[in-house]
Amino acid sequence: MREFFYRPENAWVGDVIPYYEDGEFKLFYLHGWRENYRDDLDHGWYLVGTKDFVNYQAEGACKIEGGTGHILKVDGIYHMFYCIFPPGKQLVCHAISSDLKTWEPIPEDTFAGDGRIYELSDWRDPFVFWNEEEGQYWMLLAAMAKGPTNRKGCTALLSSKDLKTWEYREPLYAPNLHVGAHECPDLFRIGDWWYLIYSSYTGRFATFYRMSRSLKGPWLTPREDTFDGRAFYAAKSVSDGRKRYLFGWNPTKNDDLFGWNPPKSRGKDYNTWDWGGNLIVHELVQRPDGTLGVKVPDTVDVAFSQPLPVHYQGITGDWLISDRTLSCVSPYGFAGCTSREELPDSCKISASVSFSGQTQGVGFMLRTEDRLDEAYYVTLEPQRNRLTFRGKIMQSEEGGKTFPYEVELERPIELIPDRPYEIKVFMDGSICEIYVDANIAMSARMYDIPRGKLGLFVSQGYAEFSDVRIEGRG
Repeated sequence: MREFFYRPENAWVGDVIPYYEDGEFKLFYLHGWRENYRDDLDHGWYLVGTKDFVNYQAEGACKIEGGTGHILKVDGIYHMFYCIFPPGKQLVCHAISSDLKTWEPIPEDTFAGDGRIYELSDWRDPFVFWNEEEGQYWMLLAAMAKGPTNRKGCTALLSSKDLKTWEYREPLYAPNLHVGAHECPDLFRIGDWWYLIYSSYTGRFATFYRMSRSLKGPWLTPREDTFDGRAFYAAKSVSDGRKRYLFGWNPTKNDDLFGWNPPKSRGKDYNTWDWGGNLIVHELVQRPDGTLGVKVPDTVDVAFSQPLPVHYQGITGDWLISDRTLSCVSPYGFAGCTSREELPDSCKISASVSFSGQTQGVGFMLRTEDRLDEAYYVTLEPQRNRLTFRGKIMQSEEGGKTFPYEVELERPIELIPDRPYEIKVFMDGSICEIYVDANIAMSARMYDIPRGKLGLFVSQGYAEFSDVRIEGRG
C-alpha cells in the first residue's frame, strides 16, 4: 500500500505553492530528489493535483528551476513569481503561462534587493496579490532589513501597477525577532481580520502567523502564534471559496545534511530533521476572537473509516473496561493498559479524553508492548498546559542519562479538568499526525519502533477514554 501522505516516487516534497481553480487544488512544490539526484532529471517546480487530499494526480515538472514563490491569474494569464540563487545572489523571477503547465520566463523582469531598505543577501519566496485599497499589486518577500543587529528578518513589501516594475517600500512586518528572513510569506483575509503567515528557522523553527485589522498594521501576535511544531514547515495556504487549507511538509530524518546526527545512535528517531518530506494538509479554523486553529481536513478524516476489532487488557493499575470506554483512578502512580491486537502500519486512533484536576499526564502509547518499556508517548500534561511527544529512548536508562532535552516535541494547549478533549492520531509508516479538537496539531516521525500495540495511560490522577476507536483506510 502506498504512503497516504503524499510524496512523489523516489523523491520528497519541499515547499508547496498552492493554487485553487475549478474544483481542484493545483499544488506546485519544490521537488527533492536527494540520493536519487542526477543532472539529467528535471529539478525545481513540479505540479500535483488533488480534489480531496487523499487522491493525487502527478502532473510532472514545470521546467522552472527555482525556489518558492506564488501563482496568480490576471486576465486569463497565469503569472508565476519565484526565486533563483546564482552565486552570491538571490533574485526574484517572473514567468507566464496559459495552462499552468508550459511556462515562459520573462528574463527582463528579474530583480534583486535594493541594498538601501533591504540587504542583498536575502531576497526570496515572493507572494503577490491585488491590493484593492491601493489599486495596485503588492509583493511580499522573505528578506533582511537594514539594521544595527543581525535580528533583521522581515517581510519585505513592494508595489506595482503592471506586475513588471516594482517599487521598494518599507517592510510590511519587521519586528526584529528573527536572525533569519521570514520565509514563505502568505497573506489572506477572513472576515474583519488580515493574517500574515511566515516560517522561520532561527530562534524557533516553525510556521508563524500574525493578525491585523488593517494591512497597515499593527500586526498582533496571538497567544499561540504557530499551527504545528518543529516537524511542520514552510506552510502556505489557499482557499476553495469555503474553507482555507494550510500546506506544509513533515520532514524526514535521513540525510544528516550538517553532520549533527548522534554518531553512536542505533536508530533514526534522534537524528536531525531534513529539508522536505511528506505533504501535510491542515484545515484552518477561525475562532470567535479571530485567532486561528487547525483541524484535520474532513476528507482525510473519513478516509480512515474502516473499524478495526480491538480488545483491551489492563497491565498496571485498576482499569474499568467496557465496550469503547476505559477509565482508571491512579492518584499516586502510573497506570497503563494495552490492546491485544497490534496496530496496522497505517491507521487512525481517536478518543475523547477527560481527566481530573490533579492528573499529571494522560494519553496514548503508540506501538507499545505489554511491558510498556518502549513506545511513542503522546501525552496531555494538564499541570503544564502542553501536549508532548516522546520516543522510546526517553523511557530508557541510557536516554535518561544522555538525551539533552525533556521531550522531543511539544505544543501549548489550555487543559481544563473534567472537560473532554477529542484526540485524533494518524499513523502512516514513520509519519505521525496528532490533532486535539479543532485547535492544534503536532507532526512527528516514528522510525525505531516499526510495530506494536495501542496503549492508554494515566499518571498520578484519573482519566477516562471514551469512544476509543482504531480505524483503517477504507
